[in-house]
Amino acid sequence: MSSSGLQKRRGGGRRAAGAGGGSGSPAPGSKRTSGEFDEGDSEIIDHKIGIDSRDIADSKTLNLPLLTLMEEVLLMGLKDREGYLSFWNDNISYALRGCILLELAFRNKITLVNDPARRRFELADRLVQVVDSEPTGEVLLDEALRIMKNDESHLSVTNWIDLLSGETWNLMKINYQLKQVRERLAKGLVDKGILRTERKSFFLFDMATHPVADKMSKEHIKNRILNLLTARTVDMDSVSSDQFPKETSFRYLRSVALVCGSHAANVLENVLTTLNYDKRDQAFARADELLADFGDYPFNLRSHQSPLGLGTNLGQEIAHETEICSADELQLELIAAVLSVFARMDSIL
Repeated sequence: MSSSGLQKRRGGGRRAAGAGGGSGSPAPGSKRTSGEFDEGDSEIIDHKIGIDSRDIADSKTLNLPLLTLMEEVLLMGLKDREGYLSFWNDNISYALRGCILLELAFRNKITLVNDPARRRFELADRLVQVVDSEPTGEVLLDEALRIMKNDESHLSVTNWIDLLSGETWNLMKINYQLKQVRERLAKGLVDKGILRTERKSFFLFDMATHPVADKMSKEHIKNRILNLLTARTVDMDSVSSDQFPKETSFRYLRSVALVCGSHAANVLENVLTTLNYDKRDQAFARADELLADFGDYPFNLRSHQSPLGLGTNLGQEIAHETEICSADELQLELIAAVLSVFARMDSIL
């Protein structure tokens, strides 16, 4: 690049080809764009011109953690040695479908329909739309995204969680149900080296189980949850890991969603076993506070919002990271809408 002028960072080959033609004038019938100029345009050559839309898109590139939100919630529910979930947990399947919507929202794949009249409805009743149908590489997310994209009608947040869970009387949409979600998530964790697969005999049949192979990965997730629920000042830097690095986009808001998803899935108690009874009750109370603060929009981001004196900097950190990630209001409304559905589930009433 010469010091006298500015060239576009992309498309340099096309510019060079034009220069090889001698005159530098555009081909007959062609039009010059705002990023192209003739060699004779010396009066404008010192100005910064030409904007590549891909450069703008690069600024919104997300840094994703190794594990999805659904995988983290499932991992919190699995027994380390036995490798299976509690047989009495009726909430986790529904909560995992909500986590799928949250993960798609964090990845800028879905958002709420931009209708000014939406504010007349509760968050959970507002309509969802797909804004980016490019595959994510995660099988469950891509299947859910394809189902939502192929549906011609816009459905509400509650409708989609119900349909993906199979809780519907609409026979025309019964095939929207995502099947074997827990088993598929567990196999994904096996592929990522977090779990391993074993077969155990239960009375008259054999069942595949998935004990924890990488205990440190699970401990890192537990530490993030405990940091949110017990610390006066939340510090994600102190609980970062290779699976959840410091550069992760929305890392504070993701962690709030993890706590709320675990609470709704009735697996949060597994994380709090190391606490005494008083601390455990306080942690559950803090989880209820987070659901109340972030299950509505705008989020309650006031300083010192917790009567328990916990997470005094959380609102400030989330406001900062949503600004850095250029989070759209409709995207944040969708996250709040899913958390509002979690707040109504039986496990936390």
